[in-house]
Amino acid sequence: MAPRRTALLAASLAALGGVLGGCSSRTNVAATGDSPALYTHVYLTAQAVWFNGSASAGPDDPGWVKFTPSTPVTVDLVADSGGSFANLATDLKVPPGSYSQLRLIPVDASAPLTASAQTLGALYNMEADFVDSGVTHQLPLELLNPDKGLGIQTSLTVPFGSIGAAFGAASSQTTPLATTGTTTGTTLGTTSTTTGTTATGTQTTTAEFALTFDGVRDLTAFSYGGASGVMLSSHVSAYDLARSGGIQGQLTLTNLTGLTSANGTPGLQACAEVPSADGTRHFVVARAPVASDGSFTLYPLAASSSNNTSYDLVIHGPGIVTIIIKNILVPATTGSGVSTTGTSTTGGTTTNPDTSPITPANLVSVGTLVPRAAGTYTANVATAAAAPLPAGAEVDFYQTLPSAGEVPYVIEAAPIDPFNQVLANAQPLSTGTVDSGTYVSSGATITVVSAAPAEGAGSYQVAASAPLHADGPLGTTVAAPTTAGVTTAAPVQLATLALAAGNSSASVAASVQASSAGKYDHGELMLSRNGQLVASAPLDAVLVAGGGTVQLAGVPGGTAGSVYYVSVRAWNSSDPSGTLTRQWYPDAVDLRSATSANLQVSIN
Repeated sequence: MAPRRTALLAASLAALGGVLGGCSSRTNVAATGDSPALYTHVYLTAQAVWFNGSASAGPDDPGWVKFTPSTPVTVDLVADSGGSFANLATDLKVPPGSYSQLRLIPVDASAPLTASAQTLGALYNMEADFVDSGVTHQLPLELLNPDKGLGIQTSLTVPFGSIGAAFGAASSQTTPLATTGTTTGTTLGTTSTTTGTTATGTQTTTAEFALTFDGVRDLTAFSYGGASGVMLSSHVSAYDLARSGGIQGQLTLTNLTGLTSANGTPGLQACAEVPSADGTRHFVVARAPVASDGSFTLYPLAASSSNNTSYDLVIHGPGIVTIIIKNILVPATTGSGVSTTGTSTTGGTTTNPDTSPITPANLVSVGTLVPRAAGTYTANVATAAAAPLPAGAEVDFYQTLPSAGEVPYVIEAAPIDPFNQVLANAQPLSTGTVDSGTYVSSGATITVVSAAPAEGAGSYQVAASAPLHADGPLGTTVAAPTTAGVTTAAPVQLATLALAAGNSSASVAASVQASSAGKYDHGELMLSRNGQLVASAPLDAVLVAGGGTVQLAGVPGGTAGSVYYVSVRAWNSSDPSGTLTRQWYPDAVDLRSATSANLQVSIN
């Protein structure tokens, strides 16, 4: 496994040595991700990590425990994937207790390039690189209200060390990560050392947390005025590695040809899926790329402390027959799930143990699987002009095993272009049947059988999903073209989505003023929550008119989390990329108890 790429948010143990009496507690936060094969790099740069005991706390609410590094940290979600991790923060003095939300504060692409991003070869702090017709494009990865960060609802516990209540309860504070003594270290995995006064035989209790970014869902490609862009609409998850496990396996690729992609992998994905709450379909809880040698590791996955946790595995991609392995049992975690390590000091220098690689643990193996080759076609969607999908929607392509009682699995998925209501890149789909089997035990041979899915070979049910909305109805289908030489199916018509239970319909009226008449003639008003796109509306008419009111209807409201923020992108059609401006606004749009909100938006 590649070493963790290390850029430390250091906090000194030495300064607390007298209080701790030789014992302490620390928290580490790492990151891993998964990205579609067309991306060669996806750079994310972070400048702070916050914790809160409330799942619904907004970024401006009290109760945040904040950690800000002296220098930002950059990770690459292409390199840091499939069981490899990058450090975001280590040795944090997070007060012991339970936390229901973690918030990552990024450094926007428009900010001056950080040293950590420059070291990795990025042009922007947030960047998505892809290859088109042999040409590499390095695009800024656009964020929604980057000043408010990426909010992650979770359940994380920072344990008490031997010093117990000396840390106290979580409270609202900003903790600078200063270091006592002299700290040395570099990005990309070299050992960091702290020189100063350090107790010999220190006992340290460590909580290891990991953030997982799902680039298949989060990297939203779009087009505007003939130019291309990529937006991060975040659905990031957080895991306690002490309560996690994973699935690994090996694919034999020798009989397959033409499986290449820009990032050097075969372009295949492994997904862990579980049934939805209503039991009508499966949904994806984690994705991982299949490496160039055919190996894959899905980690972390949530694991129980008392029982095995069941996941179904879906291996898919253009050019192969989909493989589904049912009922893979990730063992229960053992012990308290908290590691305690001792460090000794020699000559006043202590090696920081947090720079060691994360090794995925509590793994089960599905052994070696042999995928079969299949043809490929592409599909896209269409929506009625009067009933658009929510701007943050994803389109899922499902297939169902033919046995009785089976419900559909997600085979492929992609977010819509929020401004054009289609997939920015048509989705490749396999024309083959499905190979399926049932897990026996870790490493044991799995017998697979081949059969057409209930929809028919090369056919899929298509439905949309979106944050704070009910899943779209199943039943709409797409099938492989039957005309010789035709490899693109007719667009699939999808209806809009209803709000999820517990949400009420609200509206937002934005009074828009442009400071310079005629400077922009196109634009989008975007409403986000925790860095996740929820709704958008075009600004073209009001920009051409020099100002006016834009309405957002059907916005989810009436819940504790119905707090949103607004950002704008605007450009001139004469030079879309050269005149593009992105602006965001600090005031919250609070729809927790209101059915409407009004705001003023000034575009400079």
